[in-house]
Amino acid sequence: MDLRRFITLKTVVEEGSFVRAANKLCCTQSTVTFHIQQLEQELSLQLFEKIGRRMCLTESGKKLMPHVHELTRVMASIRQAAQQNSEPEGELRVATGETLLAYKMPQVLQRFKEKAPRVRLSLQSLNCYVIRDALLNDEVDLGVFYRVGNDEALTCNAIGEQTLALVASPALLGADFTRTDQHLPLSFVINEPQCIFRQLFESQLRARRITLENTIELWSIESIKLCVAANLGVSFLPRFTVTRELQDGTLVELPFSDPPLSITALCAHHAGKVVSPAMRVFMTCVEECCAAGK
Repeated sequence: MDLRRFITLKTVVEEGSFVRAANKLCCTQSTVTFHIQQLEQELSLQLFEKIGRRMCLTESGKKLMPHVHELTRVMASIRQAAQQNSEPEGELRVATGETLLAYKMPQVLQRFKEKAPRVRLSLQSLNCYVIRDALLNDEVDLGVFYRVGNDEALTCNAIGEQTLALVASPALLGADFTRTDQHLPLSFVINEPQCIFRQLFESQLRARRITLENTIELWSIESIKLCVAANLGVSFLPRFTVTRELQDGTLVELPFSDPPLSITALCAHHAGKVVSPAMRVFMTCVEECCAAGK
């Protein structure tokens, strides 16, 4: 079988049409059509059916796709193994948590661009649980995120323990979160429910039997800090995200835990994945910029 035909099939599925697949593969639409027809003849099954104006995978085609993804992954691994000593190039898919992206990654990205100018970097900001699943499903090559549980199938490099801080406006300096069995008429300003530091904070409140008035959910860490500074509530964030505000007095830290709670930042990839030159350079940049506390 011609491996190019499986690449064509994968591209058609990813791009959603024969025309867009042809554009991505830099060939004609007739070439894409020919590859699919030849593959259907070799496999003795129909891969696509026309529904309205769209070409959709048949049930047989859907069952075939996991094997096609595995085949292309193996091909990519072989290609990477042959290029271990070459200059990094190609595409690198990286996913990172929002706080790490905003406060830790700019220096990493700048250094990576200098060291690997020929690499096309695809960068996504995702929830840590989603990043772990994306690594396991080979949807991204590297993840920079916080440890969120079972990671036995991943190769993880710890890049530092990040302490967490309960912060508020100076007007709330007297709020006491260390006393159990109480209701505090305050809002908790934080991001989505699967946020690892939100989960830690809420777990501590349950253990101490402390209730708050309500929760305000915002996606942006900067928006969260502005709301807290405006006395709209308290938040529980990695300390590195509020260092400036604590120094200038815009925010104050409230006593919460001794020693402070912390989360582990990781740079990880699938344990079965061949480490490409681009991946190796990126991991080195992360270690140089993050693990050293720069």
